[in-house]
Amino acid sequence: MQQGGTVRFLNHHQGSVRGVAFHPKDRYLFCSGAYDGKVNLYTAQRCELLHSYAITTVSLARNINAVRFSSDGHRLICTSTARRLTVVDVEKGDQILAYDNCAFNGRDRTGLAVDPITPNMVVCCCVNGKGLSLFDLRMPLPLDLLYDVHHGIIRDIAFLHGSWPWGRGERTLMTVAADGVCKVVTLDGRTLHAVHTNQSLNTVAPTPETYGSAVDDGFTSLVMLGGENISAYIPECGVQEKLKDNKLDAPIWKLRYTSNGSQLFSACDEGVVRRYRRWPDHHQYLGEVFRHKNDIEDMDISPYDEYLVTSSKDRSVGVYKLGPPNHGVSEYWELT
Repeated sequence: MQQGGTVRFLNHHQGSVRGVAFHPKDRYLFCSGAYDGKVNLYTAQRCELLHSYAITTVSLARNINAVRFSSDGHRLICTSTARRLTVVDVEKGDQILAYDNCAFNGRDRTGLAVDPITPNMVVCCCVNGKGLSLFDLRMPLPLDLLYDVHHGIIRDIAFLHGSWPWGRGERTLMTVAADGVCKVVTLDGRTLHAVHTNQSLNTVAPTPETYGSAVDDGFTSLVMLGGENISAYIPECGVQEKLKDNKLDAPIWKLRYTSNGSQLFSACDEGVVRRYRRWPDHHQYLGEVFRHKNDIEDMDISPYDEYLVTSSKDRSVGVYKLGPPNHGVSEYWELT
C-alpha cells in the first residue's frame, strides 16, 4: 500500500470553507469556495494560492455553498445563499453567466454536480432544497426545474455512468437527502429507483469502474451511502454491508473513491478523514488519515490519485499527499 505524506493546511479564507474540487484535466489545480464570498485557485504540488475571485457583491449574501469545475475544465461553477449559480472563466477570472433565484439559499449542505460527458450540463439543488435545477450553460435561463424530488433537503448529487442498470441509454442522476432516501432520477424528473434507509443521508459515491466490469476480478459494483454510518448498496440485492467509523460516532459528510476504486475515504462531522481498503466482499478500515480542528464540509481527490483536499469550518483547506500518480513511468499497482 502506498504511504502518504504529511498534511498541509492552507488558510486563505475569512469564512467557513464550504466546497473544494479538483480540475478534471490539470493534475494539480483545485479550487475552494467559502463564506467570505471568494473562490480560490491553488496548486496542490506547491500548496500555493494562485488566484482569488470575489463572486458576490456587498449587496448580496457573501456565502458560497458549493464549487465545481465544468468537465472540460474551462469554467468554474459555484452556488451561493443569494440563490444564485455563477459561472466563471477559469483562465480570465471573468464572470460569464449568473442564474438568479434558482439555487438553495439555506445554510445546510447541498449538492452541485456537473455532467462528466456533457460539459454544459450542471445540476444543483433548487431554492427550497428539495428539488433540482438543471442548467445548460449555453442558455441564458435554467433548462428545467424539478420540484420536490425529495421530502427533505438534498445533500448530494452525482451523475451515474450509463452502464448502471437504471435508465440505460439516458442520463441519470443519483440524489440523497435528509429524508433517508436515495433516488435515481432522469433529467426529465422521472424516478427510476429509490432506496429507503433508516438514517439521514448526506453523501453518495458509486464505485468508479464501469458497472459489472470488475466481476471477473471478484469485485462487485456498488453504491456507498453516507449518513450516520456508511452503507454499501448493491443493485437488486439491497444493503449488503454497513461500515462503522471506528471510535467516533459522528455523521459522514463526504465519501470519495480513488480512480481505480481500491480505496475509499470518508470525512465526518468531527473533522476526521478515514481510509478504507476495498476487498471483493467487504471494506476494511485502515485508520485515520488526518483531522481538522472543526467539521469537514467537502472533500475531493485529484485525477491521478496523487492528492486529497478537504474544506472545513475552521476556515482552512487541507492538502494531503496520497502517493505517486497512477499512470506513466511512476505508475503504481496495488496488490490485493
